[in-house]
Amino acid sequence: AAMIGSNDWEGVEVFASQIAEDTILPMKLYTSSLLGGGTNVKVAFAKDMNKAAADFEKAQKALVKAIAKKDQEKSSKALEDLSSALFAYRTAGKLLGPDGGGDIPSVDEIRRAACRVQGRTFEQKVKARDERLKKEGGAV
Repeated sequence: AAMIGSNDWEGVEVFASQIAEDTILPMKLYTSSLLGGGTNVKVAFAKDMNKAAADFEKAQKALVKAIAKKDQEKSSKALEDLSSALFAYRTAGKLLGPDGGGDIPSVDEIRRAACRVQGRTFEQKVKARDERLKKEGGAV
């Protein structure tokens, strides 16, 4: 916002075409991973996250166009839309941890959640595999 206000169009261009654009795919991939990567897993909030990711992408494209025209008003509006879409995404996905983005589950938390759904045998198989790999000297 400060760069837009001071007419630093090169800095805003870098943000829009590199940082913001490079954020779109990870947002979509994270939501896709929540949906089980092709399995029939249903996550109620994924629809809201997908919409927020689409809104973010739309705002990013509007920002790039506004920058090309060096239009402060439209650039500021697009930046606000980017911020709103990202906040909606993080809120829907419960990604509002104390560090500003935490609360992403660890591998162990995912394993425990899978165990609740699939039964304890899954966790036992994973732990047995990990132990076997340790004994063989491989990486876990």
